Amino acid sequence: MELSEILQLAGAALLLFCVRIVGTALGTVRTLMMNRGMELWSGVLGFGEIFVYVVGLGAVVNDLGNIAMLMGYCLGFSVGMVVGMRMEKRMALGHVSLRIISRDAPEDVVGELHAAGFGATLSWGEGRDGRVGIINTVVQRKHAKRATDLVQKVDPGAFMVSDEARAVTRGWLPGATSPSPALPVRAQVTAPPAEPARRAVAQE
Repeated sequence: MELSEILQLAGAALLLFCVRIVGTALGTVRTLMMNRGMELWSGVLGFGEIFVYVVGLGAVVNDLGNIAMLMGYCLGFSVGMVVGMRMEKRMALGHVSLRIISRDAPEDVVGELHAAGFGATLSWGEGRDGRVGIINTVVQRKHAKRATDLVQKVDPGAFMVSDEARAVTRGWLPGATSPSPALPVRAQVTAPPAEPARRAVAQE
């Protein structure tokens, strides 16, 4: 085999490798978006995924005896899954529900979260070592690390559990901007002044 043929074969295998990475990455992101109910983007990415898949598969099927093309196709699939997962992680779509259990400083944790613009609800429970504060908050995934860092700064011994929140309705989700927007203030209802007591006039 001449050098030109080797370079041509290597170039075709490399191109197929890159095409397969793109297709698999699109498929990985599409699956994650489907799990979050994002129908429009799932359809758009699905079109791109199947287009790239057909192009790559056609190149392999036409020459199954070409080991370089076959290896490029398989390696592209493996690398594409990793690339797709990292893409979705950087996009940080959706919301995260954080449950924080603090024994030493639950009020301080809630105050720090509120000051940073996060909504947080404090309740109380009984743990193995006594009374603990249970803090629940829902944040955007892109702000999840910021929220957990704030908790760790106030109470390094706090226990935290993070779950994906698939459906979020209403609530305080300002995006944790800095400086944080003022929390809504409830209107105070002032009771009307009491009427002066009428003095009883004694009848003579």
